[in-house]
Amino acid sequence: MKKIFTFIAVCLMSLQFATAQEVCFAETIQEQMPEFVGGEEALTEWIENNISYPMMAEVYSIEGKVVVTFDINEDGSVGNVQLESAADPIFADEVVSRIEKMPQWIPGMQNGRYVKVRYTLPISFVF
Repeated sequence: MKKIFTFIAVCLMSLQFATAQEVCFAETIQEQMPEFVGGEEALTEWIENNISYPMMAEVYSIEGKVVVTFDINEDGSVGNVQLESAADPIFADEVVSRIEKMPQWIPGMQNGRYVKVRYTLPISFVF
C-alpha cells in the first residue's frame, strides 16, 4: 500500500535546514506565522489528496523523501518554490508542480504588517 507522508510543525527558531526529524521549518520568527487555511491537518490532507505517487516509482517500488522550500507571500499566495533535495528525480516534478498550485494561506504578520515567510517542507513517499 503506497502512502505519502508529510510532517508539519512550526519552528520557533530561525532554521535553514531540515534535521533528522521531518518537520516544516519557517526560516524566520513572525508574530503571527502563516497558516494553511484549516491548519496543519488540512495541509496534510491537501498534500495527500493532491500529490500522487508517481507511476514509475510505484512500478519499481521506489521510496524516498523530497524537500521543497517556498515562500508564503504577503497576500498568502505560494511562490518561489524550490527543490532542495529529492531521493529520486521521479518525485521532484510531482511535488514541485503541486506545491506551486497550492491554495492561498493566511499570511504571516510582523509589527502589524503582512510579511513574506519562507518554509521548508519534507514529503516522504513510502509503500
